[in-house]
Amino acid sequence: MTQDADASPEEAVQPKIFRRTEIRPSALDDDAVKVVSRLRRKGHETFLVGGCVRDLLLHRRPKDFDLATSARPRQVKSLFRNCRIIGRRFKLAHLHFDDKILEVSTFRRRPDQDGGDEDDLLITSDNAFGTANEDAHRRDFTINALFLDPEADCIHDYVSGIEDIERRIVRTIGDPLTRMKEDPVRIVRAIKFAARLSLQIEDATWQAMCDAAADLDRAAPPRILEELQRLMRSGTALKAFQLLRDCGALAVLLPEVSDYLASADRAERTQFWRLLEATDSAVRCSGKPLPVPLVFGALFYRIVEHARIASPEEHGKEADLARLVESVIGPVLRRLSFPRAESGRLKRICVVQRRFAKDAPKRSFRPAVFLRQEYFADALALLRLRCVASDEGWDTYDDWYERGNEGSDSAAPDVATAEKTAKDDATTDVARSDTGDGKGRSRGRSGRDRDHAESPNKKRRRKKSRSDGRSARPAREPEMPPLEVVDLDPSQVPTYGSLLGDTGSDDKIEREAPKGKRARKKEKANAEPYAPPPPPPEAVAPKREEDPNVFGDW
Repeated sequence: MTQDADASPEEAVQPKIFRRTEIRPSALDDDAVKVVSRLRRKGHETFLVGGCVRDLLLHRRPKDFDLATSARPRQVKSLFRNCRIIGRRFKLAHLHFDDKILEVSTFRRRPDQDGGDEDDLLITSDNAFGTANEDAHRRDFTINALFLDPEADCIHDYVSGIEDIERRIVRTIGDPLTRMKEDPVRIVRAIKFAARLSLQIEDATWQAMCDAAADLDRAAPPRILEELQRLMRSGTALKAFQLLRDCGALAVLLPEVSDYLASADRAERTQFWRLLEATDSAVRCSGKPLPVPLVFGALFYRIVEHARIASPEEHGKEADLARLVESVIGPVLRRLSFPRAESGRLKRICVVQRRFAKDAPKRSFRPAVFLRQEYFADALALLRLRCVASDEGWDTYDDWYERGNEGSDSAAPDVATAEKTAKDDATTDVARSDTGDGKGRSRGRSGRDRDHAESPNKKRRRKKSRSDGRSARPAREPEMPPLEVVDLDPSQVPTYGSLLGDTGSDDKIEREAPKGKRARKKEKANAEPYAPPPPPPEAVAPKREEDPNVFGDW
């Protein structure tokens, strides 16, 4: 990478331009490059900016690509159909693609603090547009204020960020104490960059972090929670939390953890740090972030155990242990505005760790039911982290792991028992509907009403028989009314119909069995074309007036 000889020495106005960045085009996102090209064709100054440029220069793969432009959010939206404008304090344009979202921000400047206490530097409004130079000086650290032009393959550096990347240090832009008091969350961000990128924090910046650590209680809880989640799921939680402890930020963010480290003995503190190390190892091996309840369970587990051991007689039962977990980690979760679903899951996996112990009470739970719970996987993963940290209890983990793999069959509900219960419930409901006082006496319903009351139960039994694989019982044929006895002339044969029963003679005419639909279709297909029969001779034709006992037609 080389610097232009024609670059102006006045850094506050003109940037240092470094060409031949040695960033491979294949490392850039194609959609981000196309967005830059379109905005530039429309006359808007646009760059790739922030963490993606920093990671590319450190030979790391960026997790996302952000853009900074001179175009206003509405102008960006008019150029891209997949654009959505978000934000209240400051409007941002999000470009939605199939597998990612590109964030496009307008150049900003440092806001003016009108009125209020002059000593209070906390930024409460950041909705002011500016130029590229002002946007670079508004950012927090020099390594995050580099602008990459992918078309010209050059980097615009307004704050000497390239030098800090080569020296591998984290340094604020401007006075460190002022920048930390403007936004105390920058303390956590500086620690995140130092831990994740293996960088050193500049001495003046570190001292400002220690002096401004008390201002972290003024930061918005959602931002604090977001940064803590990133620390715990980054694979560098051990180093990050040690830096938080050293600068005093841990006592403000998580006083429960800080008090535990201050009161626990050396062996307990070692187990705490080893559990964080096991969490980092699991993140690096899996290649993806672990669930939030699991990583925070690893953070709080030793604290819960310390409180349980301190008063074992009061927390022997699982209900008592649940109250203990609520009293220990409930306040910090509410203070950080933890989501309710994740908060409940976190508490549960901490409570059920007692079930994995060999001396766990047998009456408190049923293993078959425990295996079916949705939080079982996270609870078992926390047990594995404990085994990795202490190198003990692997036989217990292997036993539960095998039982969990077999849980696909054993954890399935008992179908026969469920069906029997449903049948009993249905029978009970029908019996209650047929009795008036619950003692078996009938209400005096008519037969039709009782048939209607029993019909749902019959339908349920038929459905059950089909689901069991057995053929359903054929429906009973409707009873035909008895035919009237007719005396027939044995010399005459009727040409239609059939009779069932005693005809008054020695011969019986059997009724033909009903034919199915397929048989009727087959018979119809194979039948010969209909041809009317010839009329009978007139000599044989009877006279109905003279013989009234003749039945049928000729």
